Amino acid sequence: MNRIDDLISQKKLEEIVQEYSLEELVKLLSFRKGLFLSKLLLENQKWNSNLQEFAISLIEKIKQSHPKEWDEDWRHEAYFGYAYGALGWDIEKEFDAFYMAAQKSITPTPEILMHMAILWSYPGIDRKKMDRERAIDILERVARDIPYMEAVGCLVRLYEETKQKDKAGYWKKILLESEKQELYDRHPYLDFFEEYEC
Repeated sequence: MNRIDDLISQKKLEEIVQEYSLEELVKLLSFRKGLFLSKLLLENQKWNSNLQEFAISLIEKIKQSHPKEWDEDWRHEAYFGYAYGALGWDIEKEFDAFYMAAQKSITPTPEILMHMAILWSYPGIDRKKMDRERAIDILERVARDIPYMEAVGCLVRLYEETKQKDKAGYWKKILLESEKQELYDRHPYLDFFEEYEC
């Protein structure tokens, strides 16, 4: 086992970031192992923002260096959206990544569509990318199928903003049930990492 593999298996993430540049990691690691490392960095136990930012940069570098492998699976774009969401500081890029995942997949999953609609409703998103009616339509379709707290909560907010009290009241009741059942997005589009574990 070489040094980088040893550091990854021991989850010595700070050492990896201090000792290796992005370019070195992309050369040393396979596509899968590089993404696996990025997820370890992103979800580090201390939620260290420096490691998370390095993870985003590593994902970008992997995408640039391995375009063919990246494009083979729409879930890589969804992961990129998830990564931006973990940091919470570039909603536009998060939206764009989920949008690309939706475009690349044959049938976008409800979770991908939900994230796009929720992100559209945040300040700072280019409003031309979606409109309120489409966002509400997506969120209602998702929430009727699986009433994720994220989707239902956003519906309540959008209906309150447009002064539609009856609809907001209806979805508030659904939200209470969703909270009791802890129905939140568990990111099923990240299941490809089960194949990537090293």
